[in-house]
Amino acid sequence: MAAKADKNKKVDKEEAPKDLESAFLANKEWEYPVEQRSGWLPLGAQEMVDAHPFTRRAVEKNPRFPGYVPAEALFCWTEADFASYINSGGFVKPKLQCQYYISPENPQSIVDLLEPVLSDMNWVCSVDSNVGRDEEMTATTDYMGMPVSRSKKLEDGTIETIKPSDKVAPIFIWEASRRMVDHKPTLKYRGLANRLDGITMHTKVGMLELVRERCIERDIPINFPPPWYPLAFVLPDDLEQWKRHAEANPHKKWIYKPNNEAMGRGIILVDKITDVDSKARPFRTRCRNVEVFDPSEAPLKERDFANHGVIQEYMVNPMLLENRKFAVRVYMLVARVKPFLAFHYNFGYIKRCGEFYDENKFQREDLFRHITNQEFQKKQDDFTESSAAQLMSIESLDAYLRDNMGLPAFRLNFWQQVKAICMEVCLGIKETCTQDCRLGSFEVFGLDVIVDADQRVYMLEANRDPSWVCDTAVKKAIIPEMVREMLELVFWAHSPEGKGKEAMLSSPMRGFEVLIDEAFGFQALDLD
Repeated sequence: MAAKADKNKKVDKEEAPKDLESAFLANKEWEYPVEQRSGWLPLGAQEMVDAHPFTRRAVEKNPRFPGYVPAEALFCWTEADFASYINSGGFVKPKLQCQYYISPENPQSIVDLLEPVLSDMNWVCSVDSNVGRDEEMTATTDYMGMPVSRSKKLEDGTIETIKPSDKVAPIFIWEASRRMVDHKPTLKYRGLANRLDGITMHTKVGMLELVRERCIERDIPINFPPPWYPLAFVLPDDLEQWKRHAEANPHKKWIYKPNNEAMGRGIILVDKITDVDSKARPFRTRCRNVEVFDPSEAPLKERDFANHGVIQEYMVNPMLLENRKFAVRVYMLVARVKPFLAFHYNFGYIKRCGEFYDENKFQREDLFRHITNQEFQKKQDDFTESSAAQLMSIESLDAYLRDNMGLPAFRLNFWQQVKAICMEVCLGIKETCTQDCRLGSFEVFGLDVIVDADQRVYMLEANRDPSWVCDTAVKKAIIPEMVREMLELVFWAHSPEGKGKEAMLSSPMRGFEVLIDEAFGFQALDLD
């Protein structure tokens, strides 16, 4: 037995690495530890980094490289990082930490909601808007294959030093109202960016055009408007058409909305044609180009028309909550563009006016009884003591209507109509998303809907940057969980875990519900 033990020890000794290099290879010390790796990587990331020109050139210099380049390198390594890692056989380990970019124009509230989730991915926040990746390889390298600076003589005789690029692309981008960084370097490697290129439905005119196109696609002859959208006209393009309609229907009231505005800015109540156009004051003389509204401007100050906007039929018979007009904020998510995958969220909140509703009081001084936007309502002197400050969940509204108005199934009827409206909107943008958007693009929208006295639901507008402020108990109960689930769905839809999986069965949805899953030919409703 002793002889056998001595023999085993001899074999173990022979199999043990004889030098540091052998030990390094045997223990795969060129690999990064799990705690340094990214918590999420896009589908196909390893294949993309293996085929990357920086990887290929460095491996040609060191064909004995024993391992593989980690997929995170697509988003956080420069050309020099690729070369140093591969040329050293994995002994030199550049920092492996992806960055995420949140536009500084975002309110702190959404930053506070995003950062915990993104930090859990082992990502670090970047405020550098000068992002990108120049994949043109450096022409000059040293004897180790490391890219080095080179000199170039210009026409005026001066010498320009061309250094290897040190730019990297964030793995995740969250924009605000304006685009602050170039999305292409991120999307090239299937990183994520919360913008859908080519769509305009978040503008007033863009939504009207989408609705018109949906009517053309569905009906011959064209039946506009559909049952879920108020009649609307573009100003100034449709001015004469609107005037003819208004003259034939003098009982109707109208509301004017500037094209690119939000939070109640620039809205004008219109009771008659002369409020918009007359011989004494033509429409063109009442327009003013305002790129940025003054936030301190008095809310009831006399307003000018914008150069571009819509005039929409005003619903004079809205459902009332304690004799006040209200609207409902709901959410729609396009989680993936190719193949198209969209959801709607089964929770929302009610925002209402601070003053009692009265359709006969329809002048500028009556805006607080007709505009439900909470940011506008906050401009009331007594806002904190008014009903406008008291948001309500849809579940609470359902209970109120049941107990006070005898409506037993409002919520069920409401969500069925909202689902149909969201389907119409998704189908209206689906083709544009497929043609103009790159994989990795996603976006969540806040849709404002209103309910009439007969429980019919109408879509008013879609907001690209819905309010993320959690300033009430109702918002705190809805928005943080919605944002977290939204991110989980987007990560799942673009990861190996979601490959070939049906969202209805496998996605991490809780409050969201699938509207369209193009990969499996699924639509929540048959609108035809």
